[in-house]
Amino acid sequence: MMVPAPDRVAVCDGFLRRAARADRYRQFTGKAHPLWGTGSLMEVARWHPMPPEPGFDNPAYCAAMRVVLGCLQRRAFSRTRS
Repeated sequence: MMVPAPDRVAVCDGFLRRAARADRYRQFTGKAHPLWGTGSLMEVARWHPMPPEPGFDNPAYCAAMRVVLGCLQRRAFSRTRS
């Protein structure tokens, strides 16, 4: 929700790319990536401001979550197609 709506897909895709790189780094070295951790989205996100998380009764929060879920779904679909 800290990211303007038009930029959310690009930012989310960037988080997913960094998480994937951190996971590959962890698999290769056996250690967490120095910036992005072990490959979880939470570890990538922790480097950015994170306000208290509202509930699903908040329309803006729901819209942001739809973006995240859409990005995850596209990524999973593209991995099964390649």
